[in-house]
Amino acid sequence: MQLARRNFLRLSAGICLASAFPVPNLSAYAEDSDELKIIPIEIPCGTQKPFKAVHVSDTHLCLVDERENERKRKLAENRQRYFTKGEKFFDLAMAYAQKKDALFLHTGDMIDFVSEKNLEAIQAKFQDTYSFASTGNHEFSQYVGEAKEDAAYKALSFDRVQKVYPHNITFCSRIINGVNFIAFDDVYYNVTAEQLACFKAEVEKGLPIIAMCHCPLYTPDLFENAMNHEGLRCAYLVGVPEEQMADYTPGDREQQKPDIPTLDFLAWLRKQPLLKAILCGHMHYNWSGPFSETATQYVVGGNFLGDTYEINFT
Repeated sequence: MQLARRNFLRLSAGICLASAFPVPNLSAYAEDSDELKIIPIEIPCGTQKPFKAVHVSDTHLCLVDERENERKRKLAENRQRYFTKGEKFFDLAMAYAQKKDALFLHTGDMIDFVSEKNLEAIQAKFQDTYSFASTGNHEFSQYVGEAKEDAAYKALSFDRVQKVYPHNITFCSRIINGVNFIAFDDVYYNVTAEQLACFKAEVEKGLPIIAMCHCPLYTPDLFENAMNHEGLRCAYLVGVPEEQMADYTPGDREQQKPDIPTLDFLAWLRKQPLLKAILCGHMHYNWSGPFSETATQYVVGGNFLGDTYEINFT
């Protein structure tokens, strides 16, 4: 089921904050199935030996307890209505990966907002598991949609989030069977010069690369696909050329307009023959298409809907 990333992600306590977006059809996210919707994928990348991975994204856990204030508990109550099966599908996907002896990959929005119980869930579910993850914008959300999301906003919760992840959430690499998995933070639609420098150092290792991030990277095909979805007035992609943002709202244009380091990163990345795939989420629907001459970008849908990629790396 192809479901657009509608504006309900901007809802706080069930109320749509002031924006130029239409009120979304929240009922479209109701899902009756209790089974994972598994899509098999093969990614040739020159591994030392073939291996499997299970890729999910956008679980949106909405867990709270008495440690949170009334506003946060009310937020959880309202948001939980649209993510009722997030934890169930996460646990099913993790169990499926373990059954298949597969690497478990998660590309952000594990939680819907910052709470003690949500953060504890991240730590518990990734601890001592064969897994690797990147963060999403909701990992740093205090009250969904209540403030401008930028570096200053992220700083309010960054240390708390970093503490519960088993690796650096800004940039981290892990070599598995001769393949270099690189997870990097692009949650506010930008990539820094420091991240580019780190990426260049990883390329020097000479290994095939699988990149992981939350927000998909701009390609013309994905941009067209995103803009054609119901209710969308921006594409939610990293590196959209400014001239293609004419239909964006002023707020979305300000947030998603790429800066020079981001454009430099994308231009450089497209020329890297070692890049074999990009795994990401954020859009809440499945999509794949070419990113460069050597790499395909795979957007996995919502884990809260059961969307799952089973990847065979060869």
